[in-house]
This record gives sequence, C-alpha cells and structure tokens, in this order.
Amino acid sequence: MLEAELKKPVKVYHDHLALSLNNVNFTTEDTRDRTERNTHPNEKSLNFLNNKSCDCRQILTKNTSMDSLCSSFTKDYPPQRNSNDSSAINKGLLMDFLHQTSSCDQSSTEQLHSADVLASLSPHSSLLQHMDTRTHIVIELYNTEQSYVESLQIIVQKYMNPLKSSDCDVAIDKQIVDDIFYMVPSILNIHEGFLDELKKRLDCWNSNQIIGDAFNNVFSCGAVLEIYSNFVNNLSKARDSIRNCCSTQTSFARFLEIQAKEHKGKLPLDNLLIKPIQKFPNYELILSRLIKHTEGEHPDQILLQEANKTVHRILLHINCKEREALQSGQREAVLREIESAIEGVSNLVMADRSFIAFELVTIFSGQSARKERGLFLFSDLIILTSIKRRSGTVRKPNIINYNIAANVETNKYKFLTKIPISDLEFVKTKDDNSRKSIKEIEYLMEDSKKIQQILAAVTTLRCPHQHLEEAARELEKDLEKQLSEKQLNDGQLSVVEFTVGGNSSGTDGGQNMSIQFVNPERRSLWEQAFREAKQKFASSLEIIPMPEFISSIPIRKTRAGLQFTCAASTLGAQNDVWVCNSDGYVGQVCVLSLNAEPTVTSCNGVCNARILCVTSVPSEIEWQPDKGSTSMTNQLKSTPSFEENSENCTKTIKVQSLSTLFNNIHLDSSSSSDNESEKDFISDTKCNIHKTDHHPLQPFDCGDFSQSTMWLGTEDGCIHVYNCSDNIRIKRNKIKMQHNSAVYHILYMNNKVYVALANGDLIIYTRENLGTGWNTSDPITLTIGSASNPITKLLNVDGKLWCSIQGVIKIFNVSTHQVENEVQISSESKPITNMVVSQHGVWMSIQNSSVLKCFHSKTYEIVVEVNVSGPVSKMLSNCDDIIRQHKAACLRITALLACRDLICIGTSAGVLLVIQSGNVAAGRHLVNSTAMPMPHGHTGHVRFLTCVETTEGSRSNSNSRKGTQTKHKKESSILLISGGDGCEDFRNSNINSMNDIAGREDSTNHLLLWKV
Repeated sequence: MLEAELKKPVKVYHDHLALSLNNVNFTTEDTRDRTERNTHPNEKSLNFLNNKSCDCRQILTKNTSMDSLCSSFTKDYPPQRNSNDSSAINKGLLMDFLHQTSSCDQSSTEQLHSADVLASLSPHSSLLQHMDTRTHIVIELYNTEQSYVESLQIIVQKYMNPLKSSDCDVAIDKQIVDDIFYMVPSILNIHEGFLDELKKRLDCWNSNQIIGDAFNNVFSCGAVLEIYSNFVNNLSKARDSIRNCCSTQTSFARFLEIQAKEHKGKLPLDNLLIKPIQKFPNYELILSRLIKHTEGEHPDQILLQEANKTVHRILLHINCKEREALQSGQREAVLREIESAIEGVSNLVMADRSFIAFELVTIFSGQSARKERGLFLFSDLIILTSIKRRSGTVRKPNIINYNIAANVETNKYKFLTKIPISDLEFVKTKDDNSRKSIKEIEYLMEDSKKIQQILAAVTTLRCPHQHLEEAARELEKDLEKQLSEKQLNDGQLSVVEFTVGGNSSGTDGGQNMSIQFVNPERRSLWEQAFREAKQKFASSLEIIPMPEFISSIPIRKTRAGLQFTCAASTLGAQNDVWVCNSDGYVGQVCVLSLNAEPTVTSCNGVCNARILCVTSVPSEIEWQPDKGSTSMTNQLKSTPSFEENSENCTKTIKVQSLSTLFNNIHLDSSSSSDNESEKDFISDTKCNIHKTDHHPLQPFDCGDFSQSTMWLGTEDGCIHVYNCSDNIRIKRNKIKMQHNSAVYHILYMNNKVYVALANGDLIIYTRENLGTGWNTSDPITLTIGSASNPITKLLNVDGKLWCSIQGVIKIFNVSTHQVENEVQISSESKPITNMVVSQHGVWMSIQNSSVLKCFHSKTYEIVVEVNVSGPVSKMLSNCDDIIRQHKAACLRITALLACRDLICIGTSAGVLLVIQSGNVAAGRHLVNSTAMPMPHGHTGHVRFLTCVETTEGSRSNSNSRKGTQTKHKKESSILLISGGDGCEDFRNSNINSMNDIAGREDSTNHLLLWKV
C-alpha cells in the first residue's frame, strides 16, 4: 500500500522555476561546447526536474528588484560569447524566469533568493549539476512538507474542531471524536515546527546551507516516535469509529461528504488520515536523493546521513506497529468467527488470546460411553462443544489455521465448558503395552528415515546400482506399510489423557479426561501445538500488565476524623460505588457515580456507628446457581477496618433479631484490618445450630423483589439494607437487623447471605419461597469461633466457605453446615487480615506483616510467599529520609483484591502493588513471584481496594489514550479503585513534599482510579 502511494506522481507547482534554472545553466554551458548541448547532464535532468513540485509562492526572498538582479547577474557572470545575442539571451531568460515566478506571487519580497542561488551555480564550477539538483530537491522537500501540514490543518480545522464544537449539527460523543483524531494535533505541531525550520534555511539559501540538522533536531526526539506509534496503534480504531458513525448517523456521513467536496483534492477523511503513515517513506526517498547529490566534503553530508538513519529507524518502527495492528485485526476477526459459530460462548475476543487449532474428537464418559465433541485450542484455554450434524454434510476433521468459518460451518456447535491450559496436565502413561507400541512406531519411523538417506546416497553412485536401488525402495514400501498398519490398529496411540487441576501422575485430586483423535498423526500434531501454547502462556505470565492510572478524587470530610473503612459497587444499570467512612461515632456513605466522569453525587450519614463492611446482594431475579464456581464478585469481599482488643470469652452469644431483605452482589472490597486476639481450635467439626424466634424491627415491604440491595454491617451489630437505586440522602434504610455483636464480614454466596460476627457466630440468611424475600425472622446461627477467636473473614473458594479465625482457616461445607477441614496458616497468634481467591490460589496477609502468602485451594500447600518490603522501599526512595524510615518500620499489608489475573496489594505506606496471579494457577510447590509497585498511591494507609466492571462509552477517560483494537460491540473493562489518606506520585515525592497544597491534601481522603 505504501509503495503504491509512493509511486504516484508528485504534483507539479513550479515548472517555471525548474525550467528557468535549467535554461540558464544550459545557455552558459553551451558557450563552451556546442557539441555537448544535447547530452549535458543538466539537460538530462531537465525532464526529471520538471516533474518535481516547487511552489515559489511559499519561499521568502530578499528585496531585490528585477533590474538590479539582472545587472548583478550580468556583472558577476559575463557571457562567454562575444556576441550581444548571448547576453540578450541570458538576460531575456532571467527576465522571463523572474516574470514567471513573480506572477505566482505579486509581492517581490517573497521571491526565491534567485541571485544567491544563481551565484552559487557558477558555470565554471564542477558542482553545477549537483547544486542545481540539490536545490530542486530542497524546494521539493519544502513544498511536500507544506502540503502535508496543510492536510493536517484541514483535519484539525475542518473536521475535528467543528465536530467538538457545541454549535455542530452532528450529535456525536466527544470521546468518539477524540478517538478518531487521536494524536493528529500533536503530529501537526511537530511538522509545523519542521516547516518553519526549512523555511528559515531557504530564506538564506547558499551553496553551503545545511538541511540535515533540521531533521535531526525534530525527529531524533523520543516523543516523535511515541506519538507516531500511538497514532498507528489507534488508526484501526479510528477507522472503525468512522465506519460505525457513518452507518448509524446520517448527519455524520453527510458532514464528511460535504467536507470532502470542499477539499481541493476531493479527498475523504480516510485518505487524509493515512497521510502520516505515508510521510516517512517520502522522507527516506528525499534524503537518499539529497545524500546522492551532496558532495562528500559538504558540511551537510554527515548530517544528512544521520538524518537518514533516524528517519529509517522511525519508519521501521511504524511499519512494525502497522504490521502488528493488521495481525491483531486478523486475529480478532478469527475469534469473532469462532464466537459466532459456537452457541452459548461469550467474551471470547481478548487482546492477548489467539486461535490455534480445532479438532473433532471423541471423549470417553463413564466406563464405555463415548461422545463426539468439538475441541478448540486457544493460546490460553481449550473449549469443548457438543456437535450436531447439519443435514447432508460430511465430517471434516481438518485442523483450522486461518479461515475458521469455512471448516466449522459443516456442523453446529454448542458450548459445554472451557478449561485454562494452565489447569491441564498430560497424564503419564503406565501401560507397558502402550509404551511398547509407541517404541515400535518410533523405531519404524527412524528406519524409514535411514532408508530414505540410503536411497539418496545410492542415486549418487557411478557404478551400476539398479538392484540395490530396487531393494532399498522395496524395503521403504514395506516399512511404510508396517507403520501405517501399526498406527491404524493401535487405537491407544490416538488417545490423549489429561488431568484437570491435578498433577501429571493423576494422583493430586484432579479429574481425568481422555480424548481420542482421528489418528495418531492428528494426536501428535495437536499435542505438539498444545505444549507450545502452554509454554508460551507460562512465559507470558512473567510480564505483569500494570493498571493504567486515570484520576484521583478528593472526598472532603464533613466531620473531623472521618476515614474510609470499606467500599462495594452496586448492581444494575446505575454503575455506582458506595464508599463508607467513619470516625467511630458516625457511619457515612459516599456514592461515587461512574455513568459519565467519576463524580461523588452524595455523602450522607446512615448510622451512629462505624461501618465495618459492605456488600452488594443480587435480586431474586438476578440470582442463578453457579454450581460451586467462584465469580470475581465473590472473590472481592468487603472486609472491615477495625482495631479492637480481645476479651477472654468462651461462651457463644446467640443472634437476637433480624429483618428481611432481597437483592445484590457484583463486587465487594477488601479493606485494611488489624486485630489481635488468641487463636482457637475447634476439636469437633460439627457446629451448634441455633434458631431464634424474633420479629423484624420494622415491617418488610413485600412488593419489590426485583431490585438489588446493599448490606452494611456496623460495629454496634446492625445490618442496614438499602436498595441499590435508593438515594440515601432522602431515603431511610429498607431493613435494619440488630445483633448482639459487631458485624465483621458479609458474604453473598449461592442465594444465601453469610454474616460473620465478633462473637464467633456465623449467621446464614436464606430466601423464603419465591416472591417473599429473605427470611430474617428465623435465621440459622452456627457457632464457628468464639468471642476471643472471632470470624474475621469469609471467602467463597470452589463452593466452600473459608472462615478465618486467628491464624486458622476453617473450611465450611455450605450444604451440610459442618467444618470439613482446618488449615493452619500462621504459627503465631496473629489473625488473618485479608483473604482473596484467584483461580487455584488463595492469597492471605497476616496482621502487622509485610509478607503475602498464597495457598493452593486443593492441596492447602503454600505455593507463593512474597515480601513486599523490598519493592515498597524502592518506591519510597524519593521520599524524605524520616518519612521513609517511619513507613518502612511499620510496613504491613492493609488491603487485598483479586482483579482478573492480578492480585492488587495495598500497604500501610500508601504504596500499591500488583502480582500476576496466573503464575501460581496450577502451582503445587513454592514459587518465587515478584510484586510490582505502581507509581501512584496514597500518602497514608490504603484503607480499601475494590473494582467495578464498566463498558466503553459509559465514562469519559481523558487521560487514558492508548490505542486499542475496536470491537463491534461495547468492550468491558475493569475500573480499579483504592481509598486512602492523601494522594501521591511517588516518582516525584520529594518535590510534592515541599508543596504547601500537598501538605494540606495529605489529611484528605482520596479515591484513586485505574483502568485494568
């Protein structure tokens, strides 16, 4: 595409300038040798130069009259011919040249420095032809640059600015306008400066003038490479946005059509946006010509060579980015085809996912049952589908590499399950016969290769070798026959056996799965592709994708001493986050709206106690059984921030009263918590079950079960319930349930709400019959801990409820209401302060510790142990010595969050870190992992971490401008939110600490937002 554009003829502006310069040179040289008139290089270059673009109207010159210029010319360069006709010819040519050039622009002050140019082009100089060509090339460079700048100005002034104007008739989102014209204003600024540099040099043009330094000064800057890279990355998104807007908005399409007609070249917007891609190939061609026509001793020669290297490097980078964008577009197109071909699959298109292979296979189910399945292999997972044959089709077990639709459309596919490739391990075969058969086939394949080598050697013999060759070919056929029969008769060679979630020997509690391919060759090819994909996937996990910082939002304190405690997002279309504050006496809720720009819409008190936890609970309509799978929502549970001394109480305190409720979960927050108490071991796995007969504190409105709700647990034992859509400024809580002990944690799981109390009780709320809401008058009370050993955290891990009690995890079966197992996490008496789950890893932090531990959810073995003190100290290196030493001395982990494949960590130093959770997805022994700090954080403690899923277009993100590939449907992303004291960029901590405003902001609560 670029080569085709470069081969197009350049528009001619200045034929008169090129013709006149060549005519002058031709006439003077003709006085030397008439016989060389038709072969002189200047004449040969005439046709070449006449096709180049020169625009003398844009070149400024000195104040020189025509007569003075003519006299100066004839004086400095007297004609070689004695005849007056020669002088008349020279003068006439020059007059004609000046007359023609002046007709381009009436102002004589804006003409080319013709006298200086001609003075440098002495007929007696051997550099004549080179300097003439060099001058033409520089003029061509100037005019092509001016044309490029004019095109960029048209994009900005005729398209971007009108579309962003409030007076524009086209109703288009300003965010879409920014996506379409991303980086164009920055590119315009660069080239306007470059055009000015060229103009300054042409203003004082002479034979020793240099051009290469202008290239080096402008394009050697790293910002140019970054700007062009971002533009190329975004170009596909810009084109898709233009195409989508034209198809959905006729006013936008009409606007583009009108602007294209007004353009002098009738170029549409798409053609104008491609010009930055074509610019650097043009630079490279011009610089190559300039180097060729510049003498080796000229001061510009070295500079031009350096400029050519700089331009070539940028060109290679742009071509690489363009190639990557093209490949990414093709990759996503294949994923969309597969997604449309498989019924029931969703969210298949991801930035780092690619399709590898497809096979029709047979999966063994039970002892003898066999089921035909479709097996799709991707770079990070496999998908199994059921198959329904289309009428009149024939089975095609071909591996799909490129066009998926052409191969898959022969059958109908329905999604069954998807398994991460990190969870799959090949089972080591133990069958001696299978190993013997595999060895025999390997020997036959080796013998076949050796026979082929013998045949190749036999053909090179000069002596008669017919009988030898015939014997070798007969042996080759016999080996091929044996190999084919062996592969067809031995069906075991076509079977691959996996263990899902276990080890390679199949003894680690994993589920075995046997897959039979069409033949051993198919199995071998697929197995090789799988191993390569798994190896690449494991390598990619070592690179941690850092969340992109968006903005910080200060939350002004309405009361002295208010601090964040926890937060959770609502469910439904409102896209809000409820952030809880407390000063120990009043509980306050601030509502952060994410519908447009993140904005705090309200901040009101809801109770007279500290709010320790908050969670969202789905409505009765929204809830669906998930068969034990752990959603992201259940992984990010609200946890309290509390400091409390334990008492030596051993008796169980029963729950008193509760009310009714219904709805909501999506995600919850993990917040800071510090609690010191003694550990307690339960000797019996059975729990005491108590049922209390209490009435709700206020009547329950049975008319609304379709709304999700927010549950707030407080230090005085109350649970306040609000509808997610309620305006807490004008509405009271819908339900209020009172307990005798503080509510430490609330967890929604499988249509039940679990509440952990400070007295060690676990309260279970269940829904009554459909349409009647929650049973709050008769909840289930289970004694799991005690007052001295309370339940501080609850977590849903593979359908089991993990309860943290001091340094012990008790695994609770939600069906039998019994403790199935106990896992000792800490040998000390310090409790677990934070706990999240991601894939097969359960991540935990201990009170007053900077060490993060990860345990395998099946084997309960520790697989990762990460100390964050090193990365935090490195991030605090720019802080004041006293502050750094103080933060390092009392460093501890205060918040945890599992967000997609990342574990986000909040610390008491205000530094936030991320760990790639996929590194230990299938780990079964200690693995080294590194926590990567984020440059933005808080001045004080990180009080909580939470996240919310958003869709593109639901909010404006002015700072997030990285080019990504556009999908036809709205793309979802995760918004990470942290709450804490103050806001700080640790890269400039020393500078910020000297700012008076920064000092005042340190005590202000801030919400920090990142895009994951």
